Amino acid sequence: MNKFFTSIKKLLLIIFIFLFNFICLNCNVYAHTCSQRVDQNELRSEVERIYNERSKALVSGDITSLNALFDTSKKYGKWALEHEIKRVKYLNDWSKQRNIKFDKIQSEVRIKKVYPKGDIMKMALEESYKFDYFYDKEDNPQVNSFGVGIRHTTSLIKKDEKWVIYNDWYTDCFEDALNDYVADVSNFQVTDFFTNNINKTYQITNSHKRFYDREKAIAYADKYCGAAWGSGNNFKYNKKYRDYNGIGGDCTNYASQVLGDKEGGGMPIKGAWTPGSNAWANADGLKNYIVGSGRGSVISVGKFKDLTKPSERFPNGVIEKLQLGDLVAYEKGRGNIDHFAIVTGFDSHGYPLVNSHTTDRYHVPWDLGWGDDKIRFFLIHING
Repeated sequence: MNKFFTSIKKLLLIIFIFLFNFICLNCNVYAHTCSQRVDQNELRSEVERIYNERSKALVSGDITSLNALFDTSKKYGKWALEHEIKRVKYLNDWSKQRNIKFDKIQSEVRIKKVYPKGDIMKMALEESYKFDYFYDKEDNPQVNSFGVGIRHTTSLIKKDEKWVIYNDWYTDCFEDALNDYVADVSNFQVTDFFTNNINKTYQITNSHKRFYDREKAIAYADKYCGAAWGSGNNFKYNKKYRDYNGIGGDCTNYASQVLGDKEGGGMPIKGAWTPGSNAWANADGLKNYIVGSGRGSVISVGKFKDLTKPSERFPNGVIEKLQLGDLVAYEKGRGNIDHFAIVTGFDSHGYPLVNSHTTDRYHVPWDLGWGDDKIRFFLIHING
């Protein structure tokens, strides 16, 4: 009996050694294969190539050029292509209505992680967009620039020796404006730009400083704008504060930081308004606190056409009352403030520009990405 068990043990030991060596050999082969295939510089270069080709379509309106960038044999690649077509249509319409022409759009990519899976390369990455635009029919048009930062989970696959998008998930800076668009390419015509010049120069006034330093607020907003082109701090948020991306969004938390941090506007942080509180991090909570406490006042509420409609008192619409360091709140459905942005500049025609988090924005036109007929905007002046 003892000899029998001894023989069994020897057999099991041999099997174990065989399996161990087999697994190790295959792991080494797999690791070697992955080490050859996962070249992050190559992947970054390919993603930037694809994203910049997409950006060219945003400028030109040439939707037909997009098809070669996606694996449309799979549903995720098809969905990604359809989403991109909607983006081109929206930006074309928005540009025409604002009398704007985009001169150049560029992307820079930072890959955070790579997850190889068979022929598919899945990546977590950040994209920094730079948009250059100008107004038409000017003798010497001035180029204006703004930045957008987007966090992607992107997968590439090789088709005919060329990398294409297998899928691409991200929070889009145009997302809320795309619901009225379809991805059909058959009847799309690039519309003519620049039919009307709807905005002249806004007057910018400075109020006497009491507790709110607008210059410091803007400096803070630009430094900690995150992944967007133009941002400071190596594209990172202020680590002193919790990041709410993925758990409701970080836009209101960021707006509160801009208003109140010692590096920011210096509004006293106290009472119900402290980091992490409802008044600090919740959009409705911040709006109610700012207005209810008297620290801010609502200039006006309305859709885009309401706020930009010329009047005798406001030739460029009530939007011209916004000052640097004021807030814009975005309402999706009555009583549901969904987003906050801080006014950080004015372009060459006086058009208000904003910074925000979640989809990180740096000096972006205040209404870009929001449906004109679906969103109500709250213009909020900070008293001080």
